Amino acid sequence: MTDNDEFLAYLLRRLDLAGKANASKLELLSHSHFFSALKLTAGDTRYMVRRGGHPDGIRDLRREFNVLTLLDGSGLAPSPVMFDQDRNFIVYEYLPGVIWSRRMLTEAGALEALTDSLARLHSNNPPGSVCDPIKTVELYLLNADTALRSRLMEIANGAMGRLHGTRSVLCHYDMWCGNIIQDRNTRFIDWEFANGGAPLIDLATLVCYHSLDEDETEALWCSYAGKTQEQLHREDLATWCIIVDCLTVAWCGFSMALGDSPGATEPFYGPAAKRLGLNINIQDEKPSR
Repeated sequence: MTDNDEFLAYLLRRLDLAGKANASKLELLSHSHFFSALKLTAGDTRYMVRRGGHPDGIRDLRREFNVLTLLDGSGLAPSPVMFDQDRNFIVYEYLPGVIWSRRMLTEAGALEALTDSLARLHSNNPPGSVCDPIKTVELYLLNADTALRSRLMEIANGAMGRLHGTRSVLCHYDMWCGNIIQDRNTRFIDWEFANGGAPLIDLATLVCYHSLDEDETEALWCSYAGKTQEQLHREDLATWCIIVDCLTVAWCGFSMALGDSPGATEPFYGPAAKRLGLNINIQDEKPSR
């Protein structure tokens, strides 16, 4: 029996689906050296399974499961099924639907549905913890080139100093089209980074990851601002975009040092580095020891 077969048998026992063993399979959807996401099919039943931890210490399966529990029934996220502490994995509902494309961010009806879901997400209190963006950038840069580390920390700290204060809310922290599912509702997946923070970081992530232009960014802002109860400052969105770009550059370098391929990081790294004025090719960036 392979490790995959053994894990599948264990899953089926834990989920009381052993009777469907002959009609069951596990499909690997994504994988790193430390983390994997799988789709479990048992007859007509489907689940998502996330295994393992991550050395950045930021992604936490227990917190992810707690966030899914908090949002259960909200129509914003998949329903949680199980957290297995001994084997360090979670199981949750598989969400059918269409994965968002960038084009949908420019369609008025789709954008209204998205910002409505975002505003409802941000109406929740943080999950007992709050992410510190500066400490996160610093962590990702721990083994980076000294000059890059110094410059990114300077930019990130300068941006944080320009922000107005805001209440911490529950944020997704990885808000891009690949994590948005459209069926009857606009829902979000992949909550591994979810934590407390400023709501504009989710909007800024959409702007940065998809390189929205000024008109597209303004449409996103106006749609969201009309739905939230938070007292937000328009100029803070641009500042949060700088912080998101710092996080992206730092994270990409960290991931590359762990063995992720340039193809997985370059679509995010290149535009972020350019916006920050960094003339660096990620494939040339070697971590110092």
